[in-house]
Amino acid sequence: MLLTTYGLRAGEIIGLRLSDIDWRHERLQIRHTKTGANSTLPLLRGPADALFDYLRHGRPTTPVRAVFLRSQAPYRALRSSTSIHGVVTRRLAAVGVFPTGKHGAHLLRHSRAVSLLRGGVPLKVIGDILGHRAEGSTAPYLKLATEDLRSVALDLPAGVTP
Repeated sequence: MLLTTYGLRAGEIIGLRLSDIDWRHERLQIRHTKTGANSTLPLLRGPADALFDYLRHGRPTTPVRAVFLRSQAPYRALRSSTSIHGVVTRRLAAVGVFPTGKHGAHLLRHSRAVSLLRGGVPLKVIGDILGHRAEGSTAPYLKLATEDLRSVALDLPAGVTP
């Protein structure tokens, strides 16, 4: 849910701590693994419900402060983003989805970026959601959405040639 709703990186999900969830103010604190920057995102209803259900019914009782843990003892924080990647790959395969090109958790990050673009969200805002420092970092996520990009492109000013 965090991958598809927020377009988080697997490493950002692994780095999520219980203290990063602000239930009272409905906020989620994210530490971006590539940039080292922090973002505060709204804790939307779907992810909030899924997190609450997991914490109440799925997460083992342990003093470990990481949100997501190994599912078998010894219960400890996930150590590598490949853990998330593997879960996504297995779940997609279980429903008969075998993507070409991007795959695993990063596929969902790209998909979220494209869905935001198709929803009319400006490139700058998409980059902010993904935790990019520069707008140029967002472009690779949208390269397959050429027609969508054309729909939000600005016309050239009079007298300017391409």
